[in-house]
Amino acid sequence: MILFIKAFINMKVCMFVYNNFLNDTRVLKEARSLIACGYEVAVIALSSRATKPFEERDGIKVIRIKMPIHYRVFYSALDMLTGIKRGLIGLVSKGKDTIHAGNTDTSFNINEGERGVLSRKSYAMKINLSVANPFKKRMMWLLITIHKLLSFVDFYFRSYSVAVKYSADIYHANDLNTLPVAWLVARCCSAKLVYDSHELYVEKNKLTPSNFIGKFLLSKVEAFLIRRTDAVMTVNESIADELSQRYHIKTPAVIMNAPSRSNGVIKNDVNLLRDALGIKPDYYMLLYLGFLTFNRGIEKMIQSLEYLPNCHLVLMGYGTDWYKKQLRDLILKNGVEPRVSFFGPVPSDEVIKYAAGADLGVAPIENACLSYYYCSPNKVFEYINAGLAVVASDFPELKRVINNHEIGCTFNPDEPRDIARAVEYIFEDPERWRRMKQNTIAASNCYNWENESEKFLSLYKTIS
Repeated sequence: MILFIKAFINMKVCMFVYNNFLNDTRVLKEARSLIACGYEVAVIALSSRATKPFEERDGIKVIRIKMPIHYRVFYSALDMLTGIKRGLIGLVSKGKDTIHAGNTDTSFNINEGERGVLSRKSYAMKINLSVANPFKKRMMWLLITIHKLLSFVDFYFRSYSVAVKYSADIYHANDLNTLPVAWLVARCCSAKLVYDSHELYVEKNKLTPSNFIGKFLLSKVEAFLIRRTDAVMTVNESIADELSQRYHIKTPAVIMNAPSRSNGVIKNDVNLLRDALGIKPDYYMLLYLGFLTFNRGIEKMIQSLEYLPNCHLVLMGYGTDWYKKQLRDLILKNGVEPRVSFFGPVPSDEVIKYAAGADLGVAPIENACLSYYYCSPNKVFEYINAGLAVVASDFPELKRVINNHEIGCTFNPDEPRDIARAVEYIFEDPERWRRMKQNTIAASNCYNWENESEKFLSLYKTIS
């Protein structure tokens, strides 16, 4: 092992992410593993209000690219409009009672940078959806599309110059949106290129689905670039098979996005989540982890509470103000506000500690796109490492994990009654529920970053 580590001392890796690298746990785990093995690692990311242009995090050099001028002008205008709107709403609603879902708004904290980004995206999406006139809607779509393209081009131009100066031995693209610039830099520097496909990017979840032309062009870009990489990796077998068949390449390596065992806990008498929210002890606590956004099945999960009178749902994560308002409206409409709470987000290394206080983990992903149908959401592995039984959508990868280890059951995510049926199946037999929770120990020995890290480093060894 010592010889293995020494062999890669001074080898430099440059990773690209199209986010601000505050909450990208997969890339963070990969970078930490590389550093522990003797590599020098830099991550090129996007800047935001709460981030520094350059910082060192756990030995990782983080270089953030400044947003393009048109992007800053565009969202500054949205910020101003949002502020005016909130002010008007405040005047209209002054003196009125404010209804909250549960007793949890005070515990919903987003760091300032994330809050700014999320509120601006929320407003942009709301504008796009609220335009009723077909011509105006088409023009809005065109403007947003051009804006996105200009943002990508600017990121590629700025990150290219930074990456070339860094002069790495290996360039690592995270998702298709960073692969073009990573390929260009790797070619310029005669370096190796790794492509990490976190999802089926061409088939990803979008508020407004891509048209045929958009998918066709993206597919052609991915087909051209993926065949010019030195290594390809992805998050599960279904996506690996799909990429192999679609682009006629060798099956990519599967590196699952599992949490570290060092963050795992065995459930004990300390119940941080229930205590923090004041949930009654006679309620079963259902936990949803992750980003609160459309097509994650949260609406159907809320509706299923009508058939689960002894259950309390906790939504633990962050989301846009606009989307949370939609959820609150649905919660009120269904009359389940005393049994739904928002909580968090919490630091990534404390997620499992809090999750361990729940009774059941839920992953009601909708079949909104092929990427979701083939998904292996990180939340499922976090539930497992927290010792929770799991109910999830009846999709290939979710079914594989749950059925192979007998840790829960699956349901039709389109039917609230079927979601309720799956939850009741877990709780109606205490011995079966206990056995499922016990089985998560063996499952966590399989799904953890320590195992995935070995595969990840072996892949790097083949090209180093």
